[in-house]
Amino acid sequence: MKLQSSQVVAAMASAPASATPLWRVIARALESDIRQRVVLPGDKLPTEHELSARFAANRHTVRRALAWLQERGLVESTQGRGSFVRRPAIQFRIGRRTRFSDVIAQAAADPRTETLVLDVRACESHVAAALGLRPGAPVVFLERLGLANGEPIGISRHHFSFDRFPTFAEIYARSRSITRTLLDSGVPDYTRKRTRISTRLPSPRECELLRLPRHVPLIVSQSWNVDGLDRPLEYGEARLASDRVEIEIEAEPRPSLD
Repeated sequence: MKLQSSQVVAAMASAPASATPLWRVIARALESDIRQRVVLPGDKLPTEHELSARFAANRHTVRRALAWLQERGLVESTQGRGSFVRRPAIQFRIGRRTRFSDVIAQAAADPRTETLVLDVRACESHVAAALGLRPGAPVVFLERLGLANGEPIGISRHHFSFDRFPTFAEIYARSRSITRTLLDSGVPDYTRKRTRISTRLPSPRECELLRLPRHVPLIVSQSWNVDGLDRPLEYGEARLASDRVEIEIEAEPRPSLD
């Protein structure tokens, strides 16, 4: 990977020795390459040895430059792996009406959702418990990939009772919107009753879909959604790339006083 540092090196040669610390010259050169997208989010920067040779600096000076870039949120450095251009983080707000597609739409200039799987299958025990069904009962299963500006952000999974929504697939095919599908199925609104957040390492398939290194963990958000009558409506799970997402929990409104 070639960085555009020739002008910086020339400036170093002509500048007085006391003008600008060398670590800052290196940091500014790398920052310029990041800002001008010579290196892109997720790209690996040259090694400390390569940067030392390029800027005629010792490794301590290079490390100070990389640490400064990391403090500014431009670079992520991991011992044993090197330094990478940091991907911009999407704020994933969790509240009473969290919608996966809405989060992507609000945070990106080019939001997109791809349907990966849509079928009817026998529900697992934890899904059955969430929806108030017997284990093995038929459920509509929908899996989607959310992208922001062409960058995959997360994979969402949604489960609905097939007995309650037997025409879900046909209605969803028209709009590709879960909210619109539920509205057309007689559910005007739904809210999140409970959320559980955990982390784990991605599977090989998740690494491929999210273009994610195996060592970068996923943020897993499980959700239990109910309709206006507080009846179980949906069990969902969002698996988010932790290097591209920040979780924000919305506070519940204060109860009104009589």
